[in-house]
Order: sequence, then structure tokens, then C-alpha cells
Amino acid sequence: MEVFSFLGIAFALLLWFRSYRALFKVRQFHTNKWHRSLLATLPVLCTLFIAVILLRWSSPDVRSDTGWTLFYTAGGLAWLQLGLFLLSLTGVAAREDVVERQNPAAGWVVYGAMIGTASCYAGSNIGSGPGPEVVLFCAALSTAFLFGSWLLLERVFSLADQVTIERDETAGIRAGGWILSLGLIFGGAVAGDWVSLESTIRDFFHYSWVALLFLLGAMAVERIFRRLMSRRTLMRNASVLVAATYFLAAVRYVTWRGIH
Repeated sequence: MEVFSFLGIAFALLLWFRSYRALFKVRQFHTNKWHRSLLATLPVLCTLFIAVILLRWSSPDVRSDTGWTLFYTAGGLAWLQLGLFLLSLTGVAAREDVVERQNPAAGWVVYGAMIGTASCYAGSNIGSGPGPEVVLFCAALSTAFLFGSWLLLERVFSLADQVTIERDETAGIRAGGWILSLGLIFGGAVAGDWVSLESTIRDFFHYSWVALLFLLGAMAVERIFRRLMSRRTLMRNASVLVAATYFLAAVRYVTWRGIH
């Protein structure tokens, strides 16, 4: 298991090297330099977030061993690449849409997905467990539901087309805030000490049922915004408010539920 983990991490680090090389190789950025800077710094911030979680709330044998802490932190970098890959399968790609096509609408979705993925992985490392296989299972469970939920919302409203083809930044802001918020919920749902497979799955659904309310709420919100397409200024301000509401509601819920 550990051998495959090391190979996966090494492959992911190679992908990050290629991503950063492509990011700084593209010279056609003029108006979107801010997005390029954010795309460059966000993986670092997500990795620091994961490292902090590991140092404070991971299993005691991980916190006390620098080698294991570095191993799981590097695993977080690998998991971020997996999240970007899953997002690209729905039609939103970091390199093509944000870097090459300079699409800020896609940028917001990428940022939200990256932080949401980091939250899923970080939550999987909270608490005590028997080994890397437990972290991998919890991270896979939470991330699968994160992108499964995004896929459902995207298919109903064709959000990827809105973001990548129509370049609707307001849709990107709402979608980014929503997927980030679900990452917090699903990450919180797998946090805690490992007892058994059955207990983990049961606790996951018991904790994360509120994600269904977020999904239904997002569907209602997107229907409303479809009717406001002609009022761009109002839509942008309202979209920022909606994204902030998603985030604050998720933080409030995770804080209220705590670590089970």
C-alpha cells in the first residue's frame, strides 16, 4: 500500500511541476494576471492548510513523526491533482480554461474545487486510524460525493457550458462558492477517529445529509438566476452574496456538528 502511495505522490508532483511550468510559460496574460497569481498560490495555501490540520488534529503517531507528516502532506498535493482531473472531466480545466483562454469564470470554479478537494482530504486526516488505507478510503468517499454532487448540478443547468463557453463569471462565482462549501461538509463528515468501515459510512451519511439541502438550494438559486440574465451588475453582486451564504452556512454547520 505504501509503495503505491509513494508512486502516486511522485506522479502527482511531476504533474504539478508540469502545471507550474505551463502556468509561467504562457505569456498572453494581460487583464487576468490576478487569476494567474491566484492559480499559482492557491495550491500552496491548500497544502499549508492540510499541513496545519495534520500537525494539530491528525493521529498522534503522525503528528509525532515528521516523515509521516510530510508523507501525508505530499499526499494532499496528489489529491489536489485528482480533484482538478475530476473537474476537467465535467468540462472545466485549470490549464486550458484559466491559463490559456484567460477565463475568469472558470477560475472561480477551479478555485472552489481545489479548496473543496483540500477540505475533503484534510478531514480524512483528522482523528486516529490504523494507517494510510483509512485516510485513502475517507478521502475517496468524501471526494466522490463532492464531485458527484457537482456533476449532478452541472448536468441539470449546464454550468460548465455557462462558465467555459458563455464565460459567465457570475455562474462561476456561485458554482465555486457552492462546491467549496460542499467540500467543507463532506470533509467534516469523514473527520474523527476510525472505528469500523460500517461506522464510518453510517456516520458519513448521518453527518452529510445537509448536502442535499445545499443541492436543492443551488437548483432553486440557478433557476432564479436564469431569469436575471439581462441584469449583469445585479447578478454579480447577488452571486457574490450567494457564494458567501453557501460558505458561511457550511462553516456554521461544520462548527455546530464538530468532529464525531
